[in-house]
Amino acid sequence: MTALLPRPSQGSTGPGPAGGPPRADCVADTAGGLTFDLAGLDGLADRATGGAALLLRPRERGADTVPLPLTPAGGGRLRAALPRTVPLPEGHWDAWLRLPGSPDRRLAPGAHHLGPLTAARAADAAAGRVVARLPYATRGGRLSLRSWLRAPHAETLGLSAGPGRLTVTGRLYGAAVTAHAYGEIRAVDAPGPLCRVPVTPTPEPGHPPTEGTPFTLTLPHPDLAADGRPRTWSLWLRPAGATGPEARLARLLGPGGVT
Repeated sequence: MTALLPRPSQGSTGPGPAGGPPRADCVADTAGGLTFDLAGLDGLADRATGGAALLLRPRERGADTVPLPLTPAGGGRLRAALPRTVPLPEGHWDAWLRLPGSPDRRLAPGAHHLGPLTAARAADAAAGRVVARLPYATRGGRLSLRSWLRAPHAETLGLSAGPGRLTVTGRLYGAAVTAHAYGEIRAVDAPGPLCRVPVTPTPEPGHPPTEGTPFTLTLPHPDLAADGRPRTWSLWLRPAGATGPEARLARLLGPGGVT
């Protein structure tokens, strides 16, 4: 389980409780970039050289640590930037502080201003993809990032429960919903799809293509409980059938995107 960063506050940058990890404020820009500010590091900010960095370490295998150089930003602060153009594969990334002559330390979240991220995600969706990075506080109170890279992207907009079924509505960005489209229900702990479900495109006259193609799919409850075992399910859209692209259904474009 994870939690989003705490609400913005004044003066939260700096070290945490005695013996605790240093804190990093985080500010987003409308281009989807993030800036991290650290303070209260015993004067090291004014002496930091090329060896100071904020490290983003991946939890998933197959990705490398991403170092973000820390430079003096005045007022005893160190600053690191994560532009949207810096590649960050999809997954969870833990934030660490590296200072010359000191062991690496985990960072804790400080104050934040993330409102512009919503506009950046919406702009990406209009181009047929989602490139998003969301800082959050782990259950242990440490700073981590969740990164998404989706192209095409199926945005979930609504859920409606009915007798024996669940109806999902959404919009697809970056691909067209064809007559061959279908949805797949996949169990996280089992190979292959559990079942396929029909997808219905819902055209809207005059609707701009850059705002996504509306679709509806229906999930039958009996199929989800066929073996009586509790499972975690993921939903996927195959807009062109088996030979085309696939997109996992997710809610990413609203505030505080969540998979």
